[in-house]
Amino acid sequence: MIFLRKVDIRSKCRVNSNREMDTFVGLRCNDGDISINFPLGYHISEDDNELRKDIMLLLTTLSANTERKESEILKQGNAFDEVEFPLQSYMYLIKDFFVRGYYKEQEVLYKVAKSGKINWNRTIKTQKPYVQDMDVFYLDFVTKKNSVKENELITLIHEYCVYESFERIGWLYTEMMPKKPVIVKQERLFRSVLKDKIANTFNDKNRMLFRHMLAIIDFEGDKDSDKNYRYGTYRFEYIWEKMIDKVFGIENKADYFPKTTWYVNGSKYDNASLEPDTVMLYGTDVYVLDAKYYKYGVTGKTWDLPESTSINKQITYGEYIANEDKFKKKHGENMKVYNAFLMPFDSLKSKYPNNANMLKVGQAVSNWKDNTEEYHKIQGVLLDVKTLMSINVRQEMKEIEKLAKLIEN
Repeated sequence: MIFLRKVDIRSKCRVNSNREMDTFVGLRCNDGDISINFPLGYHISEDDNELRKDIMLLLTTLSANTERKESEILKQGNAFDEVEFPLQSYMYLIKDFFVRGYYKEQEVLYKVAKSGKINWNRTIKTQKPYVQDMDVFYLDFVTKKNSVKENELITLIHEYCVYESFERIGWLYTEMMPKKPVIVKQERLFRSVLKDKIANTFNDKNRMLFRHMLAIIDFEGDKDSDKNYRYGTYRFEYIWEKMIDKVFGIENKADYFPKTTWYVNGSKYDNASLEPDTVMLYGTDVYVLDAKYYKYGVTGKTWDLPESTSINKQITYGEYIANEDKFKKKHGENMKVYNAFLMPFDSLKSKYPNNANMLKVGQAVSNWKDNTEEYHKIQGVLLDVKTLMSINVRQEMKEIEKLAKLIEN
């Protein structure tokens, strides 16, 4: 039996401010109260179906860019018990349930009958043949029938895991709620059964299903213990950097890192390189991009723009690339070097009337350069957060071309 439950998902969604104590991005549950926290500059859809897509985009982005240790569970009590919240396992169980239903094993039954699917090996061994005019025939056959084992323990465990998956995150997909499991959780028994199935199952889909079920059982723990859990990160700036580097950057950017060396007492000591976030190439030109998960695109306040340290660092990157002969040989004598800060914003907010997913807001210069070179001027560019999160292609050429022209102009 399938039940429906009404969940006001909109009331659970919010965009964080990226201010102190409000930096978490992801799914969080405190004492059973679930909240979905979107990153600074994300535009939450008005339609509930689109909002569900927003949530799935957020979770997919986190899954693709977050290290395992950043997905954690906070256990009630004095100690912190860091166990991964098995979001992927819950999602897998729900999707698999929609496609295949409850997992059920089949048993093969044999019986003697006049008709049916004949098992000739068993028939020849156990049934009396009749001979007539040199022909051999049988009046009775051993027939084979596949029967579904409805109440097998593994099926009951699957029902339990499916219910828990819908209970945790099913509302992200649908208002549907499956029937309550008939079995009471027995953690050690469930683990033992699932480990045995994993070891002795050769069907890849089923083995994957059992692995995800085991992850859920491992997470759930005793039913009596209350757990607050979260799936996400307090440092979305790292994900912002990764997304920008994936969409716009080259893979071998280490070639463009300026290096320094100490010479002490006749010995040479290399320092760590100065590393820009992203190096983008378009035509013969080089673009040094610094991903800044800053609030300017939301607040419009100049104190939320990158500071002098970041500006001077960008000039150093640009000067190194512009003056090194190896880059002129690689890109040509007409190579130009550009600098830009890339910051988040919501392009659908009313203060940005043209709804462009990229917007140039100004440029930064120093007072120790004559600012005649392009790389002396660091362009301030806003990127729409939802658009960037939606791009899954490495080095998206249309976006690279669009950004290059915006910076150059």
